[in-house]
Amino acid sequence: MRKFVPLFTILLIGVLMTSCVSKKKYEEAMAAAAAEKAALEKQLDEERAAKEKLQGEMATLESNLNMSKAEIQKLSEEIKKNQARIAELKTSIMNVFSDYDKSDLNVREEGGKLYITVNNGILFKAGRDAVEKDAKETISKLATVFAKYGELNINVEGHTDNDPVKIHKGSYKDNWSLSVARATNVVRALEAAGIDSKRLTASGKGETQPVASNDTDEGKKMNRRTEFVAYPNSKLADLYKKYNELKKGGDTN
Repeated sequence: MRKFVPLFTILLIGVLMTSCVSKKKYEEAMAAAAAEKAALEKQLDEERAAKEKLQGEMATLESNLNMSKAEIQKLSEEIKKNQARIAELKTSIMNVFSDYDKSDLNVREEGGKLYITVNNGILFKAGRDAVEKDAKETISKLATVFAKYGELNINVEGHTDNDPVKIHKGSYKDNWSLSVARATNVVRALEAAGIDSKRLTASGKGETQPVASNDTDEGKKMNRRTEFVAYPNSKLADLYKKYNELKKGGDTN
C-alpha cells in the first residue's frame, strides 16, 4: 500500500491538472467561438444593409431607365426626322453648288447639324466686312435652299486667319471684331433674301478656331471662312443633348 498511495496521488494530481488545462482550453475555445460568431453576425448585418441599399439603388435606376426608354422612344423618332431633313438639305446644297470647287464651298454633317463652309474670298474683300456684289448670288442660292427647311435655324460663324487687321484698322480692333461684323452682314443678306430673322444668328470666332495651320498660305486660306450651321430648333436641340447624355451614361455601364 505504501507504493500504491503515492502512485495514486500522482495519478490524481495528473488528472486534476489535465482537467484544469482542458477547462481552460475549453473556455478559451468558447471565447474564440463567441468572438467569431459576433464577427460573423456583424458581417451579415453589414452585407444585409449593403444589399438593401443596392436594392434601393437598383429600383431607382430601373425607374430612371424606364423613363429614359420612354424619352428615347420619342426622341428617336424626332432625331430620325431631323437626320432625314439634314440629309436632304445636304443633298440640296451639294446639287445647287455642284459647280463650286470644294476648296471654296464644302458641306459636312456633324452632331445632328449641317456645316456649310464658304471661303471668305468668295464673300469679302481682304480686311473688309461688306458682302461683295458677286457674292449676293451665293447668298441668294443658300437662302433659296434654307427657305425649304423652315424648322432649321441658321447660325452664321465668321472665322479668320491669325494675320492682324491692317485694312480699316480703325474700324476693327482685331480679327474677332472683323469676323463678327462679317457674320452680321451675311445674316442681314440672308434676311434680305427672305429668311426669317428669328431663324438667324451671327457669331464671330476670329482666329480662335482654325481648321489648318496658319504657318502656310494654304492653311491661312482654309481658316479664312464663313460657316453656315443649320441645326434643329431649341426644343429638338435640347433633346439631342439629353440623348447624348443618356447615351454616354449607357456606354459607361
